[in-house]
Amino acid sequence: MARRTGDRNRDFEAKRSHILAAVEQRIREPDAPGVTMHELAATAGVSVSTLRQHLGSRAQVLAAALVVQGERGAPYLAMVRAEPTEDAAASLRGVLATMAMGSERGLGDVLAPGTALGMRDRTVGPAVVNHLLEPILQSVEARLESHIRRGELPACNVRIAALSLVSPLVLGALHQGALCGNTVRPLAIEELINEVVSRFMTAYKP
Repeated sequence: MARRTGDRNRDFEAKRSHILAAVEQRIREPDAPGVTMHELAATAGVSVSTLRQHLGSRAQVLAAALVVQGERGAPYLAMVRAEPTEDAAASLRGVLATMAMGSERGLGDVLAPGTALGMRDRTVGPAVVNHLLEPILQSVEARLESHIRRGELPACNVRIAALSLVSPLVLGALHQGALCGNTVRPLAIEELINEVVSRFMTAYKP
């Protein structure tokens, strides 16, 4: 008896999810930028033809894995987007502390190889932006907009404001983690957060 289309589709999606989970873990490794289709297939325990059938070209495979990585960060970003219960300074310190916590739990291991994989690649690069960087920025923008509505911050270009707030922490996370800067010149992340927020609040007085 022939298998029904629905059963075949479920099997295909289950296989695709299994492959994606393996690939997503693989591209966290330090050598991820040079990983080949053969290595990705071996990681997932499938042939290269099966990998192509389920996910496409190497760039498409990497882009799909970056979508999965972005989904893993969704709980942290939901916390950032939530309506604040504190004043702006305390709220923004909390936002950066949440991001720092995410970094300690693997955010740097995602951003560093993701950025390297996506550099000048017209498929992978936009996936990094759309599923890793922009969700972070847009969540911070939402928090800033809440404080603007409450009169705690002035009307401003929230995209630029979010970039100025988040960038030092992202750079600090890459410096300390993925680039092993903690062995060269350790950085007190809590002190960084306090300084960034203090200067941000001075620059954006209502």
